[in-house]
Amino acid sequence: MNEGEKYTTERIKMVVAQNLAKYRKAAKFTQLELAEKLLYSDKNISKWERGESIPDVVILKQIADIFGITVNDFLCENGSAEVGAVQKHKKYERTKFFSKQQFLITFLSVCIVWFVAVVGYSLFVGLMPSSQVWVWKFFIVAIAVSNIVTTVFTAIWCTNFLNSVSVSFLIWTTALSVFVCVPFENNWLLFITAIPLQVIVIFWFIFKKLSKANRKSHEQSDNKAILAVKTDEQDN
Repeated sequence: MNEGEKYTTERIKMVVAQNLAKYRKAAKFTQLELAEKLLYSDKNISKWERGESIPDVVILKQIADIFGITVNDFLCENGSAEVGAVQKHKKYERTKFFSKQQFLITFLSVCIVWFVAVVGYSLFVGLMPSSQVWVWKFFIVAIAVSNIVTTVFTAIWCTNFLNSVSVSFLIWTTALSVFVCVPFENNWLLFITAIPLQVIVIFWFIFKKLSKANRKSHEQSDNKAILAVKTDEQDN
């Protein structure tokens, strides 16, 4: 290999290394997280980012797909491609609690529910003063509707725990709303009916938790087995 070829090869290694580190950080991945997705060790990622070695074209394509860019973006000096797919994935990733933006959307949605309840209450009381006897029930219904809103948003954005809590509140507030608004004989039995529903929610949460833990355990075992095979192949 002559000096020109050596320089070119080393230059490509450094360009790929710089871009790999840049795009990985833009995607908010640690070296370990990226390595797990590629079924490699974080030591490999570290070597690639230091320019000591360079991933083959197949691996580069896998990384590019993860970052939502192209292989050519790794070969461009001062690569300026935007990380697409990963950022979108992380944006909608289910988290334990609401982000500020998600909390604001949920809060405003609940405020709309209560605004409608207050306006409805005011209109009925203003136009029909005698309605004060029953129109206060609007606010009881508003509690249940608010829980429907939070249940929908927690199902989209949050983990099973927060969604289970929201569903539990929905069960009991719905029972309360029906109890207050629809009088019938022995309507207190609604709360008895809510008990098995609550038990189902608890068991559903436990089942999802165990399933997730079991799936994660299997993935880790598979990753370790594949990593061991790849390490043996690299050593040989």
